[in-house]
Formats: sequence, structure tokens, C-alpha cells
Amino acid sequence: MSTSESLRVSTRTRGEESRVRTRSETEIARRARILVIDDEPLLGRTLSFMLEERHDVVVLGNGQEALARLDADSDFDLVLCDLDMPEVTGQAVYEAVARTHPKLAARFVLMTGGACARWAEEFLAGYRGVQLDKPFSTEDVEQVLELVG
Repeated sequence: MSTSESLRVSTRTRGEESRVRTRSETEIARRARILVIDDEPLLGRTLSFMLEERHDVVVLGNGQEALARLDADSDFDLVLCDLDMPEVTGQAVYEAVARTHPKLAARFVLMTGGACARWAEEFLAGYRGVQLDKPFSTEDVEQVLELVG
């Protein structure tokens, strides 16, 4: 994706396009800390592999682990969280982060995989953060990092 193209992310309403500025050399050189929360181990490993060359990546397999980790360490530049996870959903993780770490909530990105349950559609209708639709590329994640950074 070139810097003149737009990345499709939802920032205010679903389907809204956002234009992202080009990062300076200094910003690119800095390693971001990225937390990935997803119950699909293959996706977590893939994201780690895609991003670890340029960023420090922590992958957790469920919402409960994520909440415990964030209570101990919330110093992340970006949180990529799957919305539809068993037991502790991405919605529950986001709501807890918004309450306990409000600055981090602005850097919280929900990953969605298409068809959503009714509860997820209702939540997303009111969600004002960034949403990243699966499948996505490394460049998409870099653009989202820029958008929330």
C-alpha cells in the first residue's frame, strides 16, 4: 500500500475511510510495543511473525490473560484485540481498558472476522474506536499504528 492510498478502517462509523500521514524516519526507527489478543493461536503467531522484525510483540490467547497482563503492564503503543472470543470477549476487554487505562483505550483496535453475532453488531454500532477487518496485511497494521499513535 503506498502512502497516497487510504486504509479502510472504522474510526467513527463502519466503512469510513481514513487517510494516514507518512511517518518520519525517527518514528519508523522506534520499535512499538504491540499487544495481540486472539483466541486463534495461528493468527497470533502469524501476527507476531509479521511484526516482530520492526516491533516488540506480545501475544495472548484470551481476554482473561489480557486483563491480567494489562493490570501488571499497560505500556503498549497498540492493542490488537479479536472481538469474538469465548468467555472474555473483546468487548469486555475494551470496556475494562476504557475504565482502568483510558489512555490505552485510544490505542485499542478491535479485529473482526466478518459475520458477527447480534451482540457484536450492537456493540460495534456504538463503538467509536478503530476496527480492523480480517484478513489484513502488515501494511494495514502499520497504518493503524500510525492512526492511533
